[in-house]
Amino acid sequence: MSMLRTFLITGSALMLLCACGNQKETPAAPAAEILPAAPKQEEQQPAEPPAETVVDGGDTREEATIIKDTDGLPLVSTYVTRPDVTGLVESAAKKAIERYYDDLYRQEQEWWTDGLVDFARENKKAAADYGGDFLPFTVTETNEIVYDGKAFLSIRRDLETYTGGAHGSHAVSCDNFRKSDGSLVKLSELFRDGSYQDVLLEHVAAYIRNSLPENAPALYDNWEDTLKSTFDENHFFIDREALTIVYQEYDIAPYTSGAQFFPVAYADISNELSESFLRDIYGGKE
Repeated sequence: MSMLRTFLITGSALMLLCACGNQKETPAAPAAEILPAAPKQEEQQPAEPPAETVVDGGDTREEATIIKDTDGLPLVSTYVTRPDVTGLVESAAKKAIERYYDDLYRQEQEWWTDGLVDFARENKKAAADYGGDFLPFTVTETNEIVYDGKAFLSIRRDLETYTGGAHGSHAVSCDNFRKSDGSLVKLSELFRDGSYQDVLLEHVAAYIRNSLPENAPALYDNWEDTLKSTFDENHFFIDREALTIVYQEYDIAPYTSGAQFFPVAYADISNELSESFLRDIYGGKE
């Protein structure tokens, strides 16, 4: 599930909202007492003053932002920590990875200060209209380096958001970089041919059937069908001995079970992996 899907749909709906005032003419004054004509009213309400944005902190790897409404109360609060790869990769690769995150967080900030703020303001108005309480929207993004090998660097980013409703949402993003140049690694590049998805799904299904303990989080009854339909090429981690395949909330399990992580050992799929990846992962591991 895309972390932005809900907000993109909502943002499209909000674009349909507009308000127009009724034009009203000023009656003519008596001939003996001619007054200046009243200015003609515009056919729309005055634009709402822009929301105030306050940014606290100065570290480029930690950013806290509070976006306030015109009444001075918070609409959206965000806290983001950026991955720090200093000392983990060479200078050229470091610059490439930092450019990747610069672009990423610039796009995310546009989402916070545009569509998400509008959505929050609409929720606040609806709460006031119906006598409810408005809770400011929140966005918290953290990161963790899950693998630091000779050839690859894998970073997990967790995005926690609250945008109204009974509970927030959690999404896991997976970034796998080549240490040689800082480029992103595609899942397809790790395999010999295009049948790798079937191979991975077969091993994930076997892991679920045979390896999960009895007290593991509950999955949907039709998890075998949703395992394939919700599979995402971008949701994987390179690790020391295995690929970890990631499924988001609601993909194959209810919200209460959270995101799901399934290891697929390189030893079990070595015949499917490309020679270059095997050489990098085994020849380059610490």
